[in-house]
Amino acid sequence: MRSALLAIVLIPILVACESKAPVPPVVIFAVGDEDAVLAALLDEFTDEFGIPVNVIYGDSRENTDAVIANKVSPPADVLLSNNIADIWRAADDGALRPIRRESMASIPESLRDPDGLWAAIEVRYAAIRRAPDSALSRVSSYAALANPKLRGQLCLSSSKLAVNRSLIAMLIQDVGVKPAERIVRGWVRNLARSPFSTEEELRVAIESGSCNYGILSATPETETSENGGDRMYYVDIDGIGVARHAHNPQSAQILVNWMLQKKTLKDLSWSNGKNVGIAGWRDEDARLLAERSGYD
Repeated sequence: MRSALLAIVLIPILVACESKAPVPPVVIFAVGDEDAVLAALLDEFTDEFGIPVNVIYGDSRENTDAVIANKVSPPADVLLSNNIADIWRAADDGALRPIRRESMASIPESLRDPDGLWAAIEVRYAAIRRAPDSALSRVSSYAALANPKLRGQLCLSSSKLAVNRSLIAMLIQDVGVKPAERIVRGWVRNLARSPFSTEEELRVAIESGSCNYGILSATPETETSENGGDRMYYVDIDGIGVARHAHNPQSAQILVNWMLQKKTLKDLSWSNGKNVGIAGWRDEDARLLAERSGYD
């Protein structure tokens, strides 16, 4: 009898202990250094769902390689890349699992994987910029930047940067390899100096007037205010996906769903209308073309 009573007393105690078991964190592989904006967003998620999040920052390519190889501890539950090439590569190598359909419903088809393996959470345009000099004529296309009339007036950032690789990849898709290479070779001939290693250096050079023209990342809001959306621009994205080998796939799906619902991305009205994943598929072609053209 005493044993039965003791069991009755212990059952609610054990249940209470089990209910207080810590919720395992969702592990995100993100890009760069500690990001205050991302941290605040994830704090909001944790407050709402009670699911902690552990962010591991690093290089986008190295993070993607780690998710594909699945040889790091802790493994990623969520991959957050800062370019289309890496998130596309993770999907192509089978390192991502499908995101829930309801999570993808609000994402334009041009900004998500056809098989539901990744989606964009941010969009950046490869925008043509000119120095703040009213005498400078407006350049309406990427091909026009190769015009010999602009010899010594163009500056670019490195071809290794995602915005430029994505641009070249989409040029290849739209006009073909040889025409795209002629355009890029024209850019190289028009350079005022060697490509900058960062976009910020290029931005300063254009704003100071030491470079008349350049290509810089810009948000859709910036393009609306500055250009009225009357040019065709190619884009690159920040992409998100759930890792194939996630230890906490359910919590990862909840987090990805929540983050995508926070975004209000629109169709690429100023792009070529093609799925941005094409730039990931063409990334190696873009790298080789830049190398052949002397675009560092």
